[in-house]
Amino acid sequence: MHTGPAEAGATAHILRVGQDGRGRWMVQENHGLIEGLFVSREAALHFARLERHAFPGARVEMAAGPLVSTLAA
Repeated sequence: MHTGPAEAGATAHILRVGQDGRGRWMVQENHGLIEGLFVSREAALHFARLERHAFPGARVEMAAGPLVSTLAA
């Protein structure tokens, strides 16, 4: 899994699906271009799969750990 810009393939877009620390389902694009909260895992996966069209070659991955919002204050 690519987690930082220094890793090989860091320019590839990854849409990560997972839960935040409060148990809410999220989707985050690895460069911070997309982030969203969803009512269910299925809704988050559906959104991530549909959004791949915006990022040629993008892949959808399940997050290995809790996601942290970059938008929330």
